[in-house]
Amino acid sequence: MINEIGQLDTAHVTSALAKTKVDQIEQLAGRGDLRKASQEFESYFVSYLLKVMRETVPQGELTANKMGEMFYSFYDEEIGKRAAQSGGIGLSDYVLAAVARNEDLAHSPSNPPSSVKS
Repeated sequence: MINEIGQLDTAHVTSALAKTKVDQIEQLAGRGDLRKASQEFESYFVSYLLKVMRETVPQGELTANKMGEMFYSFYDEEIGKRAAQSGGIGLSDYVLAAVARNEDLAHSPSNPPSSVKS
């Protein structure tokens, strides 16, 4: 069974994790916890950047097999989480500001909410 773990296609695992993260972010945003959702988005973004950057360097002995690739996948995800929790690259703040602007525009007097329209 342990040998079968190495046969996992990391692309499928990564895409499944990404879909799960996006679904979690959408659920958090729906509950009004926008700060948490924006930090999750930044965490995913940073971990994806690390993954893409790692693909540009030659493979070492650790990444020569599927288990090494999986290790770095989890490692990049954890680095992304830690970066977002400690302020990150400012993406979560930008997302919060953009959402606030959009909400202000949606509820401005020239564009009242649908419940106010007759």
